[in-house]
Amino acid sequence: MLYLLNDNHGVNGQPEEAAAKFAAAGKDAVKERYAKVYTIASGKGGVGKTTICANLGMALSLLGKKALLIDGDIGLKNLDVIMGLEEYFVYDIAACAAGKVKFASAAIQDPRVSSLFVIAASQSLDKSQLSPKQMGLFCHELMRDFDYILIDAPAGIENGFACAIAPATHALLVVTPEHASVRNADRIAGLMEANGILPKNISVIINKIESHLIADSIAVDPDEIQKTLSLPVIAQIPFDYDVIASNFKKRPVVLNGRSLAAKIFVNIARTIDGEKVEPVVVKKMGIFDRFFNVFSR
Repeated sequence: MLYLLNDNHGVNGQPEEAAAKFAAAGKDAVKERYAKVYTIASGKGGVGKTTICANLGMALSLLGKKALLIDGDIGLKNLDVIMGLEEYFVYDIAACAAGKVKFASAAIQDPRVSSLFVIAASQSLDKSQLSPKQMGLFCHELMRDFDYILIDAPAGIENGFACAIAPATHALLVVTPEHASVRNADRIAGLMEANGILPKNISVIINKIESHLIADSIAVDPDEIQKTLSLPVIAQIPFDYDVIASNFKKRPVVLNGRSLAAKIFVNIARTIDGEKVEPVVVKKMGIFDRFFNVFSR
């Protein structure tokens, strides 16, 4: 069953049940919480931020953490589609910005995992109608209700990006092995630091790696990306058809335990939750691999 939180935390006319569900979802409901707020950003569009946000949130929830995902891409919104939840939303962030409902009231509970909640962006709201101060206040309201708040930042460095990083205590910088992506990520990292996010709290995820392109010197080597950004790389994610298929089916790939991408997302979740996890490194192609790749085209 999916629970929608209204202004008095009621659901289907049962405010006590809704309040209990919202407060207790996840393990150890009585434990004092103070959420870590992660902004997932890149600068460049199309690098996979939304996919990573959806799967990381699901992975954290499967590990027993209470997580809130916020679509910060005002005017477009994609997170609800990737999650397969677009038909469940009654309120979105536009209603919050207009003062019609509290931020908690826009959150819906994922029917597959009781400790995962999502707030959708709005296609009707102009990006200028939501301010960084509002976003900060919205997140502050809920920091004691969650272990993690993940914000899917929009592409670019305008007001939408400013709103997405305003409440952040941590950041995940998503890059692909392209020169433009790396350059934009370097600029984004600087803006994050200027906004008060400590460099030690900014980590890099390299996404959509294709070893044969790196071997042919038409994609940036992950080692070079790490040197350029001077930030820790916590995950390398290879190009994976399972991810494409899962996005099409509106079902996070992390729910497919056999997928390599699913394993990597769970590893990322465990890493940011404080576990020491050996990262999956995309294998570089050797001389024989490159020779075989040339003649198999």
